[in-house]
Amino acid sequence: MPRPEPHVILFHSAASDPRWPDAIRRALPDFEVRTNLEGIAPEDVAAAVVWKHPPGMLAPLARLKLIQVIGAGVDHVFTDPFLPRHVPIARLVDPGLTARMSEYVLLHALALHRRMDETVRAQDERRWEFIAPAPPARTCVGILGLGHLGLACATTLRAMGFRVIGWSRTRKADLPFETYAGADGLAAFRNACDVLVLLLPLTAQTQGLVDSRFFDDLRAGAALINVGRGGLIEDDALLAALDDGRLRHAVLDVFRQEPLPADHPFWTHRRITVTPHNSSATDPDTAIEQVVENVRRAVSGERPLHLVDPSAGY
Repeated sequence: MPRPEPHVILFHSAASDPRWPDAIRRALPDFEVRTNLEGIAPEDVAAAVVWKHPPGMLAPLARLKLIQVIGAGVDHVFTDPFLPRHVPIARLVDPGLTARMSEYVLLHALALHRRMDETVRAQDERRWEFIAPAPPARTCVGILGLGHLGLACATTLRAMGFRVIGWSRTRKADLPFETYAGADGLAAFRNACDVLVLLLPLTAQTQGLVDSRFFDDLRAGAALINVGRGGLIEDDALLAALDDGRLRHAVLDVFRQEPLPADHPFWTHRRITVTPHNSSATDPDTAIEQVVENVRRAVSGERPLHLVDPSAGY
């Protein structure tokens, strides 16, 4: 007698919108949605919808057909030494997540352009310091990473009037703004930026990319927004660049350790803005259709959308 097809969807995320499990149940009524493996046979799990799952959680799922990450970044998946290598991994390209990220980057790019960091320090010191407003076209915002989120942020910034440039690992064709590519283009790119936005994935190649030598090439008075991954930046190099004036200000939404430890110097540095990794998040209202479609494709033997390349790490 043939074994029944797997009928369980495992959902695991301690940080995501708590509506996710119910949203999956409503959208996929033919499946049982579980938030843990207690009381179910591992071979009954067809798909795992996860964010930062515990190492080894997916290893027993012998008939798993899909690992669906409910976010744009997937570096945390590859930290699992027991990850089942034969299972396709898909990331989410969510219009809600994209819109929130674009809002965040625009918000802080405008604040840095209008030099709100200096205004806040002046208020703390009870100094009346007039800073003449200037048009956004005088500020060059460089986006390091031209994937889906990077291109969306570029569109939003350009609509506000900023001069936008971009860098990617390989050349991007037919974009309506100036771009740089590869190792040869990186120094010229970062030297042209007044505000640098980090939106690269975290891979073996990008780990610690923003180090002391990187800061040496920045334009005097430049500022930085990191919404990629904390591991892109060497923390000590960032602090040194802020302290010696190579960098004017840093807006940090992602960190090497999260939550950021209470004794970390980022919290109290007067030239750093800390936000608690809330630049964006997947919204079940806008992302559920993609999860449903990928589960349907996976169980039908079709290719899921937005597959990750394990060899590249994104």
